[in-house]
Formats: sequence, structure tokens, C-alpha cells
Amino acid sequence: MKVGALQLGENKTQSELNAYLKAAYDQKVKVVVLGEYLLGDFFKNIENKDKKKFLNEIKSQHTMLLELSCKFPMTLVAPMIEGVGNKIYKSMAIINKGKALFYRSQRLMPYEHWNEAGFFDNTLPKNIKMPPVFKVGNLKFSVLFGYELHFDEFWLKFKQNQIDCVLLPSASTFDSSLRWRSIIKMRAFLNSCYILRANRIGQYEDVENKTTWNFYGDSLLVNPAGEVMDCLGDREELLIAEIDKKQLDLLKECWKFR
Repeated sequence: MKVGALQLGENKTQSELNAYLKAAYDQKVKVVVLGEYLLGDFFKNIENKDKKKFLNEIKSQHTMLLELSCKFPMTLVAPMIEGVGNKIYKSMAIINKGKALFYRSQRLMPYEHWNEAGFFDNTLPKNIKMPPVFKVGNLKFSVLFGYELHFDEFWLKFKQNQIDCVLLPSASTFDSSLRWRSIIKMRAFLNSCYILRANRIGQYEDVENKTTWNFYGDSLLVNPAGEVMDCLGDREELLIAEIDKKQLDLLKECWKFR
């Protein structure tokens, strides 16, 4: 089965997304995942936005993706900000044929320089719940935000639910690519699953601290042996890669971690 990771910067237009999704659809891709903070501004640029104006922006992003999903009958996995009343949630939409299922992040970054936990209205439960599971063909998929990658509780849930491929949108920066690769390879191997990671590219200028945050890309597919099957560089690109169910079953039987 072919899957895709769309590696872009922020504020992409409908026509730009349309071109990439058409390319994926023409090559018979079944699932496409987008990186974090692609449809609008990066998190640091929305912290001080006018809330009413921001909620209207969110609605237009939702409409755009729903329209594209009707045009290209694939499963789209897109991190997006969800507005409900006056509340704002960091969510991920799983979209197919104009219908969307939302997953709200259960673990948010609490750091002084990047405080999503203090900004979003997500409930952060003591006991983590299983993220959504969906099947495409004979493969079981689930989703996870980049920060959530670091919490063992999610991976125990994935193993218990026999997940074949975890879709991992991220917005990684600060020269962390080697660490991220190591963690992703380890998680894929110990859980006998594929991991498809879509990272963003671009820069954020931290004027106050006179620093530049570089989002380095490196979107990739890691197989259940913990090997990087394919990856992108640091430019705007679409990764199309293959998930092999036979290989997955062989490795599950070989290592018996599942």
C-alpha cells in the first residue's frame, strides 16, 4: 500500500495543496499525512492573535480540507486547530470523503518558550486514552502528535490494539533530527509497526531572544525492523512510500514483540 507525507511550511493555499494531493492520488496513494502547523500560522504566531478573528480562520481551513477530501478520495490526516464555542483545541483531523473525525492531543508541551499546555483548552487526562484507529485495506492505522511520541503509555495502547502503522505529524526544530530519528526507529522496532512521520519546514524568528527556529523537514518512513525506508531533505516535497503487509507479518512473527 502506498502512503504519503506532505512536507511543507505554514499557510499553504488550497491550490498548492490541491497540486500535491492530485500527485499523490494519481500514484494511487491511500493515506496522506501533513506536518503540524501547516494550514495556518506557527504556534508562536497565534499566541497573541485576536480570538474571534482566529476562530474564523480555523473554519476556512476546515472547509478547505473537506473540499479537497471530496475531490481526492484518500484518507487525509491533518493537524489543525479546532474551535468549539470560545474554546480552542489542538486537534488532528482524520478526513475521508468530506467527513472528519477529530483527535485532541492528550499531551501538550508545557515549556516556557513553547507553552501549548497553557494556551489550548485540551483536557490532559491522567490516564491516556487510545487515539483513533482506522483501517485502510488490511492495515490498521492510528495517529499521534509529535510531542506525544515520547510517552510510553501511547505505545502500549498501540501494541494492545495491534496497530500496523502510526502516522506522526510533527513540528520539530532546534537541531533535533538525530534524536528524533533514534526515537522513531526504536518505537517502530519495539512495536513491530511502521511509523510515517511528516515534519514541517521553514523558520520562526524569535525577535525577543534574537534566535531563529529552523524546522528541518526529514519526513520519513521507518519499517518494523527500525530501518528508514525513505526520507526527505529540508525542502518542500511529497514523500510517497510503500507499506508491505507481508514484511510486517514476517517481522511480527520473527521478533514476537506483538
